[in-house]
Amino acid sequence: MTRAVRVGVIGLGAIGQSLLRAFQADPQVEVAAVCDVDAHLADRTARPLSASAWTNHREMLGAVDVDLVYVAVPPRHHHPLALDVIRAGRHLLCEKPLALTLGEAQDMQRAAQAAGIVHALNLPLQGDPGIETFRRLVQEGSLGALRRAELTLVFPQWPRGWQQNPWIGRREQGGPIREVGPHLLHVILTTLGPVARVWAHTEYPAHDPAACETAALGTLELASGLLVGVSCLTNVPRPEQVSLTVYGADGTAGLVNWAVPVAAMGPIPLQPVPVEEPQENAGARLVRALVARVRGGPGDLVDFTMGVHIQAVLDAWERSSAAGTWVEVTQA
Repeated sequence: MTRAVRVGVIGLGAIGQSLLRAFQADPQVEVAAVCDVDAHLADRTARPLSASAWTNHREMLGAVDVDLVYVAVPPRHHHPLALDVIRAGRHLLCEKPLALTLGEAQDMQRAAQAAGIVHALNLPLQGDPGIETFRRLVQEGSLGALRRAELTLVFPQWPRGWQQNPWIGRREQGGPIREVGPHLLHVILTTLGPVARVWAHTEYPAHDPAACETAALGTLELASGLLVGVSCLTNVPRPEQVSLTVYGADGTAGLVNWAVPVAAMGPIPLQPVPVEEPQENAGARLVRALVARVRGGPGDLVDFTMGVHIQAVLDAWERSSAAGTWVEVTQA
């Protein structure tokens, strides 16, 4: 019998705990160690797992035999922790965005590739049947020549109720563009192609210069010439909306509620599109792919190369917002 893949988790906040449950539920995985700066949280999490608890990740890496490490800490800590994991020769799953800056993301990508480890980014829409259905609708040609796309992000509250932590609402690391943007940027990049340049305008609270954006407008110009309009608005009396719409000469296809595909051929309302593949928990899908890759087999993962491409768009967005001009996207 193949032994279980031994996992260590660094960072036990809401996201870390969520994927920890998926690791725990997979019979092919053993959670061997958990680490958090909050010693009580680490102990409380480790006890029912029969795992060891740590507050220092370097000590954990030096003392515990783990195959894979999940880095689930705030973005500004991704780079140093990931490099420590890579130097220890462990396979690596990192939260998104990959890093705080493009330079850090590129550094992580180069180090992971040189080490020959499995490296992956936690983007739960990867492999989602609704996303795959939307992608086929756009790429099969039935929409006709593509004319425009629109990405809409609306949040009645930011940070959202389940995201109450010290950084998610701050400008340095948080905000909806940096936090939610990578999910949909990944869909855009893999469905419509690379982004060539960006124009962005971002609004911040006047009374708190450290707070993240409350609104943003922008345009992504793809290498194909297609324009993607981006609209983001927070703290408005509306339900949450995360949607992507692609307009063609003959039809329209979109995603509503993150991953529900819709389409219309001709001037009629968008209608739900049946999804043939069965839906499953995104965490379970990710863990299964990680186990397969760690064992040397095939697995559908988003690697650090795509993480760098996403980071390059985020970097261009921030530079454009600061400069008030179009900014070229650095191609990794």
